[in-house]
Amino acid sequence: MDRERRLPPFADDALTVLTEAVGDRDSESDGLPKDEAKALLADDDRFSESDAAHALDMLDNRGRIYYVDDRVRITPTEK
Repeated sequence: MDRERRLPPFADDALTVLTEAVGDRDSESDGLPKDEAKALLADDDRFSESDAAHALDMLDNRGRIYYVDDRVRITPTEK
């Protein structure tokens, strides 16, 4: 049984924005600088600056993203 908790819609939207941004880069493994990821979300009409910070925290706490040297990386999925 898959016991993974579902993300709230705003966090799922944030993950989509981040995944698309990382996918547009030459090397997905480099991720995005944390400040750039937060600014990218805040620039989206769906997120305020505090929403962006909350979404990053939630995605990190749920294991959907992780940080290496203050860079946001997307956790690989089997989907």
